[in-house]
Amino acid sequence: MKVLCIQAAPIQFTKEPKSQDALHGRSAMLRCEVSDPADIQYGWLNNGQPLDDTERRFREVSNLKFTAVDRRVDAGNFECVATNTVTGEEAHSTNASFNIKWLESGGVTLKEPTTEAEIESSAPVTLRCHIDGHPRPTCQWFRDGMRLTEKTHQINNKERTLTFKSASPDDNGLYYCCAKNAAGHVCSNANFTLNIIDKSFPRPVVTPMDQVVLKNEEAVFHCQFTAVPEPTVEWYYDAELLTNKSRVILYTNGTLLITQVKPRNTGSYRCVGRGPRGPDVTLEASLLIAEIEDMSPRQSRVFTADTMQRVSCMAPRGKPQPEVWWEREGVRVPTEGRVYQEGSELVFSPTEQGDSGSYTCVAQNKAGRKTQELTFTVATAPVWVTKPQDSYLEEGRPGYLHCHAQATPEPEVTWHRNSIMVMPEDPRFTVFPNGTLRINNVEVYDGQMYACVSRTEGGKLSGNARVYVLEKLKFTPTPQPSQCLELDKEVNIQCSATGRETPIIKWTKADGGELLPHVEMRNSQLHFTKVTRSDAGNYTCIASNSLQGEIRAMVGLTVAVYIRFKLEPENTTVYQGHTAILHCQATADPEPRFTHRDDNNTHTTTLSSFAPYKMIQTIGLSVGAAVAYIIVVLGLMFYCKKRRNAKRLQKGQEGEEPEMECLNRGAVQQNGHTTAEIQEEVALTSVGTTAAAEKRHSSANEKLQFPREDLHTITTLGKGEFGEVLLAKAKGIEEGEEETVVLVKSLQSRDEQLQLDFRREADMFSKLSHGNVVRLLGLCREAEPHYMILEYYDLGDLKQFLRISNSKDEKIKSQPITTKTRVSICAQVALGMEHMSNHRFVHKDLAARNCLISGQRSVKISAPSLSKDVYNSEYYHYRQAWIPLRWLPAESVFEDDFSTKSDVWAFGVLMWEVFSHGELPYTKLSDDEVLEGLQAGKMKLPVLDGCPSKVYKLMCRCWAPSLKERPSFSEVVNTLGDLSSDSNV
Repeated sequence: MKVLCIQAAPIQFTKEPKSQDALHGRSAMLRCEVSDPADIQYGWLNNGQPLDDTERRFREVSNLKFTAVDRRVDAGNFECVATNTVTGEEAHSTNASFNIKWLESGGVTLKEPTTEAEIESSAPVTLRCHIDGHPRPTCQWFRDGMRLTEKTHQINNKERTLTFKSASPDDNGLYYCCAKNAAGHVCSNANFTLNIIDKSFPRPVVTPMDQVVLKNEEAVFHCQFTAVPEPTVEWYYDAELLTNKSRVILYTNGTLLITQVKPRNTGSYRCVGRGPRGPDVTLEASLLIAEIEDMSPRQSRVFTADTMQRVSCMAPRGKPQPEVWWEREGVRVPTEGRVYQEGSELVFSPTEQGDSGSYTCVAQNKAGRKTQELTFTVATAPVWVTKPQDSYLEEGRPGYLHCHAQATPEPEVTWHRNSIMVMPEDPRFTVFPNGTLRINNVEVYDGQMYACVSRTEGGKLSGNARVYVLEKLKFTPTPQPSQCLELDKEVNIQCSATGRETPIIKWTKADGGELLPHVEMRNSQLHFTKVTRSDAGNYTCIASNSLQGEIRAMVGLTVAVYIRFKLEPENTTVYQGHTAILHCQATADPEPRFTHRDDNNTHTTTLSSFAPYKMIQTIGLSVGAAVAYIIVVLGLMFYCKKRRNAKRLQKGQEGEEPEMECLNRGAVQQNGHTTAEIQEEVALTSVGTTAAAEKRHSSANEKLQFPREDLHTITTLGKGEFGEVLLAKAKGIEEGEEETVVLVKSLQSRDEQLQLDFRREADMFSKLSHGNVVRLLGLCREAEPHYMILEYYDLGDLKQFLRISNSKDEKIKSQPITTKTRVSICAQVALGMEHMSNHRFVHKDLAARNCLISGQRSVKISAPSLSKDVYNSEYYHYRQAWIPLRWLPAESVFEDDFSTKSDVWAFGVLMWEVFSHGELPYTKLSDDEVLEGLQAGKMKLPVLDGCPSKVYKLMCRCWAPSLKERPSFSEVVNTLGDLSSDSNV
């Protein structure tokens, strides 16, 4: 057998460390590489000793890295060691070292003589500069900031010394040195002051002191110099040389006496000493008249018992500086003990009940004594006198919840309803000074949990009470007082009521007569099997229970034959200028009234009989009508052209187009009048088009019909202009969901304008389709009251969400809202409003209370508009209407001019709400003051802490007085989009 041995190649360095220059404190690297790095382990030696890795000096793969070269630690030779971990072979590189360049600051010292006391005039003096470095630095000397040269002074660069062969007072001054080399440039860190005394130079012996005297008191300044020979002394006031006068006396020893000091004598006095040699020596002193200012009064302070407290007393301005101390009942507070004085501070260590009372801060100087009274109260925790209790309150009457606690000082009482604070400006509630809460008019939805919090600086006390509302007996809703029945049809008349007990419903005829056989009661309904003319008359619905008695509602019924068309108009094509006839006949009882409508105008004709006209009569009437129509059209064309030119001029000035639809109020009004576009040409074929559109609209509404029995009320959220707003569960209204929580707006008003506004609002939400606008889910119109069913979000309205996020109650406080989340909320509302404005709708009531938010912070624009109760304080009664005054621009309030640009103004206020935690805008101003501010054009909400400047600038643009200067919602969306991506937000 033969064994083949293969010998590994020896280790060969391809890169070896090389000696190099390095700067102290700077980075450097020694490199090391081998030809075959496989199985090679690297190490480094310094002066033959292995190196360990540190943060400053470590191996970087095979190289040795220095983050900061140290002239002391990194001196010597470095070598790289490469070891084969398989064969154990080891190779050493050549040695390498650093030529470390450095420069280190030092001070200037006296080299000769050895001490300053030995310095004499005309004797040699040597100063040394202790700046050192490598390579040796070059040195420069300075006196009082002026550089010294080798021509005028003896400078030794090698020894870094400065020598005076014969020092004199002329050489006196501040000396320092600076040096530089390849490592940099530094100056001395400790300098030397040379002060050679010449006996012929005047030197001060007695220095004058500043004087503060009373008016008409004398002032004395002492000043004395020494020199050989004796120096002279002169006194100056400002630049004037003083001589002996009636009230100014100069003594030979240099003393100055001023008798009966007046205000004109105050100022700076200079004493000047002059000797045979050397410069004059000037000493200054000031003369002031004593004074002390009054001390301003201070508010009383409240402290918590058993705490460490410090109260400072600021000394008033005075000359001389007043001394300050504390007194209680005329006795000075000691400097030690539980209550003591430390400097100008009064210290309680700790506070006790007996510390309550009056304390006096005293400030005194030569001018007099001033005092400042301060009352301290040591607060105690509240104790119950009357604790809130569960209460049964009657609907429709005032209700009281009592909450009385005792404490020092008198506790502050706040009430919360369902964890939301009852605001003082809320007209539905009154909080009395003794803590009692009055619900001014109890409603069913007031049946909630209430919490009373009694608070002082010493602590707080809280108590809960649940309110149970005793419902009054009432109709829900009250039956319509007059209703029309169709002859020969089966009809039900609704009547429902609620009370503490389920009421019994009964129907009777108002005249006391019996109900006819074909009329019967089915549950609470009055059922007509087949309506006859004898069914007309007055009926009474009676609701009663054993606890509350009975209530009655009168319903007047009329019987009529509903309108049926015998002859319907047909689509007709005609030539311009020719006569056009549209036939229309219908039957009804009572006699119907006919109305022909085109796209923009309404024409009404009432027929007294249905007998056919003779052809000549028809032709005559047609020709006459055609001529009249042409005259009217020509007149309208002239009027419209004139009006449109005026509108164009107005639009050019204001930069705003009128909107097509308004939420809650119908057509947009300009200067208090409803605008309507009048076409120059009226096409008769549009009649058919309008009819088709109405059919499509009717068909869409039929699809939205939702059975009332599948709607189950959860609670009443409040009341709006249309009626109650409910939270309910709707069965099967959304695909894939068994039950859906929805918002239900009811129409309980008989006002025709409100009924029209209700239909327009439903129509608007049915036409809008956007992720940030609530959807119309259904309608209930088969009986009174009509219902509009809208989307709802789990966290409710945005206003309450913002308030809760800022609540001090940790139990209900949600997670903090970040600035990015606030910007996101604003951006979502802006996207929804952009969609709304693109479809030419105006909201008119955009605010945080009318937006909904989910747990995922998704926001949708809605319109609960709870103006009658929950948010009544945010609406203002103006010109027979309730308006959201604090969210509207001047043109909307005073000119009834609503547009997309008025919605932009409201959006700016909404952004302010988001960043203020739902605070009421202009909260410190009354409604009348806000109205005056709008009239003056000076309304702008203040900047908020934590609100980015870019967001506040956008708010201010939204509040521009001119419509043209306000941004569009598209601009707002772009601006907020940029802010959302800004990392600084």
